[in-house]
Amino acid sequence: MRLENRIFKSSSANSSYAQHLRDERVHMEGVLNQRFNFFSVIFGFIIASISYVKNPKQLMLVFIFGFIMELLFTMLIGRAQRRLQINMKMLDLIGGDPSSDIKNEANKGCWLNPFKYSVVKLMGYLIPIILSIILFISILFAKEIFCYFKQ
Repeated sequence: MRLENRIFKSSSANSSYAQHLRDERVHMEGVLNQRFNFFSVIFGFIIASISYVKNPKQLMLVFIFGFIMELLFTMLIGRAQRRLQINMKMLDLIGGDPSSDIKNEANKGCWLNPFKYSVVKLMGYLIPIILSIILFISILFAKEIFCYFKQ
């Protein structure tokens, strides 16, 4: 059964269905923000640790450990983002939700966001992936990075 049909059936059978979806949206936004904040803190610790390591092997271990942690958080953030997107789609299909109307207006774009790309998608997908790739590249060039910062 298609998502639209299931939502219509559920929303007409249960008037509190939309309220449950709104509560789930609020919860998932909180989860997504917390995970992104942890991701940012871990990345900050990794960058700060560059000045404290004593040799290139330690730096390599820091980058490897950091990459594994960031990759795991990237997957967690991506899953939370996907759940939030599904929830928002369901709220759009039900209609009458102010947050859906605001989201649709905000995604029309402005001079700060000329590509009309959702900022939540940037936070949920693009930024974690890019920072994880940077850490992976840092693993490959750990010796050069160590020599550069220890000049």
